[in-house]
Amino acid sequence: MTNNLSRSLSSLSFKGEGITANILKVIFIYGIFLLMPKTAKGEFVPLKEDRTQSCSLQLFAARKIPHQCQVTTDESSPLEVWKNRLSFHFGKISESDFIFLKNTYSGWSQSQSSVSYDPNKSYQLMDFLPPLIQALNGHRFIPEETKLKSQDWYFLKLVSSAQADLKKYLYLNCWGLVYEVLRAAKNSQAQASIFMAQSSIMLSQIRNNSELLLTKQEPSEFPIPGALTQPGDIILIMHKSLRGYEYLDHIAIAIDDGIYFEKAGTGADVPIRMIDEATLLQIWPPGVFRYELRRLHQNALLPHPKDIFGLNSPLVKKQFFPLAEIPSNISQDTTMMWDIESKSLSSISWFYMIDLPPLSRDNTGKAGLTEKLYQPLLKDK
Repeated sequence: MTNNLSRSLSSLSFKGEGITANILKVIFIYGIFLLMPKTAKGEFVPLKEDRTQSCSLQLFAARKIPHQCQVTTDESSPLEVWKNRLSFHFGKISESDFIFLKNTYSGWSQSQSSVSYDPNKSYQLMDFLPPLIQALNGHRFIPEETKLKSQDWYFLKLVSSAQADLKKYLYLNCWGLVYEVLRAAKNSQAQASIFMAQSSIMLSQIRNNSELLLTKQEPSEFPIPGALTQPGDIILIMHKSLRGYEYLDHIAIAIDDGIYFEKAGTGADVPIRMIDEATLLQIWPPGVFRYELRRLHQNALLPHPKDIFGLNSPLVKKQFFPLAEIPSNISQDTTMMWDIESKSLSSISWFYMIDLPPLSRDNTGKAGLTEKLYQPLLKDK
């Protein structure tokens, strides 16, 4: 959510904890403004491929199998750090190498790649990653907003004193994306959702279901040691306010040593892509943000988002206020986010939660998005 401003932080020097904390507070406030979409379509859009060139990065886990890194550029991205995305190409490989790559890059997930072996096919890394990553990679998501209907009288009455023009948004952000990839890793039958949810609950949910491998804060502590990182590991990026509240700013999934899958923020221009560690650290500079490397427990419990982040969730009610009287036609497909320091009605943003249809498959078995996801998703709401 807060990516636009954080990109400029790496050029600033801090003269004390107070200044740092004030800037971080601005980051949070700025994030609220990013919740206002530039367009109102609610659909996925493929990223442009304006230029592709070779790069020198290599996959650690696949170091014994010849491959080539490529960087694809989308010049329409408004920020320089959003323009590039990575891919890795193997060409034609042996069946034993195919099995090794598939086990390595989707073996951590119960939802594994369905791509089958063909000695005449040229393969790339994306062919071996879990289906939801295959389908979402190389897209951006355009948010949508709607006004709450007049018959939702109790809901309007509840918040009318704080928000004159009450709206509800359809958004997909970094931790919503990662949560669904992780949920599919523990349940191959899980139906993916588009949702936006309270960061404090997401932070607790990820931590409670994973093991901490390391924590990093200062620039001198980086890079993240590749020996510790495995495909499917989780990168949490956070900051702490002066009052001691911990804010979750970003989540990414490790694909290989120093290679990550992410959605770099919230708005309509934000890419879903693979990046390298240098790009991650440029966007989220150490010294301002704190990093945790984590790994899901084997028995991790990651329920459907509605059971954790929906308005009927005990965790939401515990962290904010009793919501039992909100009509079911609102609460059943709604999440919300609020300022954990104020817990004010005026700090709430309301969001839709929509289940995606099953992923499509091409003739190789690679997963993709169905055609309807490239059209407005709230047209019938």
